[in-house]
Amino acid sequence: MSVKLIAVRCPECNADLSVEEGRPFAFCTYCGTKVMIHNENEYVFRHIDEAALKKAENDHIVHMRELDSREKSDNRMSGLRMILTVIWLILSLIILTICIVKWAAGGETGWTQGFLMLFYLGGPVIGGGAYLIFKLIPEKETDKRISASGGVRIPKELVPFQDKDYQFVLSSLRNAGFTNITCMNLHDIRLGILQKPGRVETITINGEELRTGGRVFYPDAPIVITYHGK
Repeated sequence: MSVKLIAVRCPECNADLSVEEGRPFAFCTYCGTKVMIHNENEYVFRHIDEAALKKAENDHIVHMRELDSREKSDNRMSGLRMILTVIWLILSLIILTICIVKWAAGGETGWTQGFLMLFYLGGPVIGGGAYLIFKLIPEKETDKRISASGGVRIPKELVPFQDKDYQFVLSSLRNAGFTNITCMNLHDIRLGILQKPGRVETITINGEELRTGGRVFYPDAPIVITYHGK
Protein backbone atom coordinates (compact mmCIF):
# COMPACT_ATOMS: atom_id res chain seq x y z
CA MET A 1 0.00 0.00 0.00
CA SER A 2 1.37 3.37 -0.99
CA VAL A 3 1.83 6.11 1.58
CA LYS A 4 0.48 9.53 0.68
CA LEU A 5 2.79 12.39 1.51
CA ILE A 6 1.93 16.04 1.87
CA ALA A 7 4.29 18.97 1.43
CA VAL A 8 4.72 21.35 4.34
CA ARG A 9 7.21 24.04 5.21
CA CYS A 10 9.13 24.25 8.48
CA PRO A 11 8.20 27.48 10.28
CA GLU A 12 11.64 27.70 11.88
CA CYS A 13 14.12 27.20 9.04
CA ASN A 14 11.69 27.43 6.10
CA ALA A 15 12.77 24.03 4.76
CA ASP A 16 10.40 21.98 2.56
CA LEU A 17 9.27 18.78 4.26
CA SER A 18 7.36 15.71 3.17
CA VAL A 19 5.00 14.46 5.87
CA GLU A 20 2.86 11.35 5.85
CA GLU A 21 -0.80 12.32 5.56
CA GLY A 22 -2.78 11.81 8.78
CA ARG A 23 0.15 12.28 11.15
CA PRO A 24 -0.60 14.74 13.98
CA PHE A 25 2.93 16.12 13.99
CA ALA A 26 6.37 15.76 12.45
CA PHE A 27 9.94 16.85 13.16
CA CYS A 28 11.96 18.95 10.75
CA THR A 29 14.88 16.87 9.48
CA TYR A 30 17.01 20.00 9.21
CA CYS A 31 16.54 21.91 12.49
CA GLY A 32 14.50 19.53 14.64
CA THR A 33 11.48 21.81 15.06
CA LYS A 34 8.29 20.01 16.07
CA VAL A 35 5.52 20.81 13.57
CA MET A 36 1.91 20.30 14.74
CA ILE A 37 -0.68 19.44 12.04
CA HIS A 38 -4.21 20.27 13.19
CA ASN A 39 -6.43 18.81 10.42
CA GLU A 40 -6.25 17.40 6.94
CA ASN A 41 -7.46 20.54 5.22
CA GLU A 42 -5.48 23.16 7.05
CA TYR A 43 -1.94 22.78 8.30
CA VAL A 44 -0.83 25.02 11.12
CA PHE A 45 2.78 24.83 12.10
CA ARG A 46 4.34 26.14 15.30
CA HIS A 47 7.60 25.71 17.05
CA ILE A 48 7.32 23.84 20.33
CA ASP A 49 9.93 25.06 22.78
CA GLU A 50 10.53 21.92 24.82
CA ALA A 51 12.80 23.79 27.24
CA ALA A 52 10.14 26.44 27.86
CA LEU A 53 7.51 23.77 28.44
CA LYS A 54 9.76 21.99 30.90
CA LYS A 55 10.52 25.26 32.70
CA ALA A 56 6.82 26.09 32.93
CA GLU A 57 6.15 22.63 34.34
CA ASN A 58 8.94 23.01 36.90
CA ASP A 59 7.72 26.51 37.83
CA HIS A 60 4.25 25.10 38.40
CA ILE A 61 5.64 22.37 40.62
CA VAL A 62 7.69 24.89 42.61
CA HIS A 63 4.66 27.18 42.95
CA MET A 64 2.49 24.33 44.21
CA ARG A 65 5.17 23.36 46.72
CA GLU A 66 5.40 26.97 47.90
CA LEU A 67 1.63 27.07 48.37
CA ASP A 68 1.74 23.78 50.26
CA SER A 69 4.60 25.02 52.45
CA ARG A 70 2.78 28.30 53.11
CA GLU A 71 -0.40 26.44 54.02
CA LYS A 72 1.50 24.21 56.45
CA SER A 73 3.18 27.27 57.97
CA ASP A 74 -0.20 29.00 58.35
CA ASN A 75 -1.62 25.89 60.00
CA ARG A 76 1.32 25.77 62.43
CA MET A 77 0.86 29.45 63.30
CA SER A 78 -2.88 28.93 63.77
CA GLY A 79 -2.16 26.00 66.08
CA LEU A 80 0.37 28.07 68.02
CA ARG A 81 -2.11 30.93 68.39
CA MET A 82 -4.74 28.51 69.63
CA ILE A 83 -2.39 27.06 72.26
CA LEU A 84 -1.28 30.53 73.40
CA THR A 85 -4.90 31.68 73.56
CA VAL A 86 -5.88 28.74 75.77
CA ILE A 87 -2.89 29.32 78.08
CA TRP A 88 -3.65 33.06 78.22
CA LEU A 89 -7.30 32.46 79.10
CA ILE A 90 -6.44 29.95 81.84
CA LEU A 91 -3.81 32.23 83.44
CA SER A 92 -6.12 35.24 83.21
CA LEU A 93 -8.97 33.34 84.88
CA ILE A 94 -6.66 32.11 87.64
CA ILE A 95 -5.36 35.62 88.36
CA LEU A 96 -8.85 37.14 88.31
CA THR A 97 -10.21 34.39 90.55
CA ILE A 98 -7.44 34.91 93.13
CA CYS A 99 -7.99 38.68 93.06
CA ILE A 100 -11.74 38.25 93.54
CA VAL A 101 -11.17 35.84 96.44
CA LYS A 102 -8.86 38.35 98.13
CA TRP A 103 -11.33 41.17 97.59
CA ALA A 104 -14.15 39.00 98.94
CA ALA A 105 -12.13 38.34 102.05
CA GLY A 106 -12.51 42.02 102.79
CA GLY A 107 -10.39 44.17 104.94
CA GLU A 108 -7.72 46.60 103.98
CA THR A 109 -5.15 43.82 103.53
CA GLY A 110 -7.35 41.81 101.17
CA TRP A 111 -8.19 44.79 99.01
CA THR A 112 -4.57 45.90 98.87
CA GLN A 113 -3.24 42.44 98.00
CA GLY A 114 -5.91 41.93 95.37
CA PHE A 115 -5.24 45.29 93.76
CA LEU A 116 -1.46 44.82 93.75
CA MET A 117 -1.76 41.33 92.25
CA LEU A 118 -4.11 42.57 89.54
CA PHE A 119 -1.86 45.54 88.77
CA TYR A 120 1.57 43.88 88.80
CA LEU A 121 0.67 40.37 87.66
CA GLY A 122 -2.69 40.62 85.95
CA GLY A 123 -1.70 43.64 83.87
CA PRO A 124 1.33 42.08 82.15
CA VAL A 125 -0.31 38.66 81.73
CA ILE A 126 -3.74 39.81 80.55
CA GLY A 127 -2.67 42.93 78.64
CA GLY A 128 0.61 41.56 77.31
CA GLY A 129 -0.95 38.26 76.29
CA ALA A 130 -3.78 40.00 74.46
CA TYR A 131 -1.28 42.22 72.60
CA LEU A 132 0.82 39.20 71.62
CA ILE A 133 -2.05 36.98 70.48
CA PHE A 134 -4.38 39.47 68.84
CA LYS A 135 -1.97 42.07 67.43
CA LEU A 136 1.72 41.13 67.28
CA ILE A 137 1.36 37.57 65.91
CA PRO A 138 -1.28 38.51 63.27
CA GLU A 139 0.90 41.43 62.14
CA LYS A 140 3.90 39.12 61.78
CA GLU A 141 1.82 36.66 59.75
CA THR A 142 0.57 39.46 57.49
CA ASP A 143 4.09 40.85 57.01
CA LYS A 144 5.40 37.40 56.09
CA ARG A 145 2.62 36.84 53.55
CA ILE A 146 3.06 40.25 51.91
CA SER A 147 6.86 39.88 51.90
CA ALA A 148 6.53 36.59 50.01
CA SER A 149 4.43 38.43 47.39
CA GLY A 150 6.98 41.17 46.76
CA GLY A 151 6.29 43.40 49.75
CA VAL A 152 8.57 46.21 50.92
CA ARG A 153 9.59 46.89 54.52
CA ILE A 154 9.32 50.31 56.17
CA PRO A 155 12.85 51.34 57.26
CA LYS A 156 13.10 51.13 61.05
CA GLU A 157 15.40 54.15 61.22
CA LEU A 158 12.52 56.42 60.16
CA VAL A 159 10.80 56.03 63.54
CA PRO A 160 10.43 58.31 65.36
CA PHE A 161 9.96 60.49 62.28
CA GLN A 162 8.63 63.68 63.93
CA ASP A 163 12.19 65.05 64.25
CA LYS A 164 13.10 64.31 60.61
CA ASP A 165 12.85 66.37 57.45
CA TYR A 166 10.18 65.20 55.02
CA GLN A 167 12.67 65.06 52.12
CA PHE A 168 14.82 62.62 54.09
CA VAL A 169 11.76 60.47 54.83
CA LEU A 170 10.67 60.66 51.19
CA SER A 171 14.11 59.59 49.97
CA SER A 172 14.29 56.71 52.48
CA LEU A 173 10.89 55.35 51.46
CA ARG A 174 11.72 55.57 47.76
CA ASN A 175 15.06 53.83 48.30
CA ALA A 176 13.21 51.07 50.18
CA GLY A 177 11.06 50.48 47.08
CA PHE A 178 7.81 52.39 47.70
CA THR A 179 6.41 54.09 44.61
CA ASN A 180 3.14 55.80 45.58
CA ILE A 181 4.19 58.63 47.93
CA THR A 182 2.52 62.03 48.34
CA CYS A 183 3.94 64.94 50.38
CA MET A 184 1.49 67.47 51.83
CA ASN A 185 2.50 70.88 53.17
CA LEU A 186 0.35 71.88 56.17
CA HIS A 187 1.14 75.60 55.69
CA ASP A 188 0.94 76.05 59.45
CA ILE A 189 4.14 78.04 60.06
CA ARG A 190 3.75 81.78 60.42
CA LEU A 191 6.72 83.05 62.40
CA GLY A 192 8.91 79.94 62.27
CA ILE A 193 9.26 79.82 66.04
CA LEU A 194 7.32 76.76 67.20
CA GLN A 195 7.96 74.46 64.24
CA LYS A 196 10.86 74.01 61.87
CA PRO A 197 9.93 74.14 58.16
CA GLY A 198 9.99 70.70 56.54
CA ARG A 199 9.60 68.79 59.83
CA VAL A 200 7.34 65.72 59.46
CA GLU A 201 4.01 65.77 61.29
CA THR A 202 2.44 62.42 60.26
CA ILE A 203 2.96 59.49 57.90
CA THR A 204 -0.02 57.44 56.80
CA ILE A 205 0.00 54.27 54.73
CA ASN A 206 -3.18 52.70 53.38
CA GLY A 207 -5.01 55.44 55.27
CA GLU A 208 -3.65 54.44 58.70
CA GLU A 209 -1.08 56.41 60.67
CA LEU A 210 2.34 54.81 60.77
CA ARG A 211 3.68 54.41 64.30
CA THR A 212 6.43 51.79 64.03
CA GLY A 213 9.05 50.82 61.48
CA GLY A 214 9.70 47.36 60.15
CA ARG A 215 6.19 46.62 58.88
CA VAL A 216 5.80 45.22 55.36
CA PHE A 217 3.50 46.69 52.70
CA TYR A 218 3.07 46.40 48.95
CA PRO A 219 5.31 48.78 46.94
CA ASP A 220 2.31 50.70 45.51
CA ALA A 221 0.61 51.18 48.88
CA PRO A 222 -0.48 54.86 49.12
CA ILE A 223 1.73 56.81 51.53
CA VAL A 224 1.01 60.40 52.60
CA ILE A 225 3.66 62.49 54.39
CA THR A 226 2.39 65.67 56.05
CA TYR A 227 4.96 68.26 57.09
CA HIS A 228 5.10 71.75 58.59
CA GLY A 229 5.73 74.58 56.18
CA LYS A 230 4.94 78.15 55.25
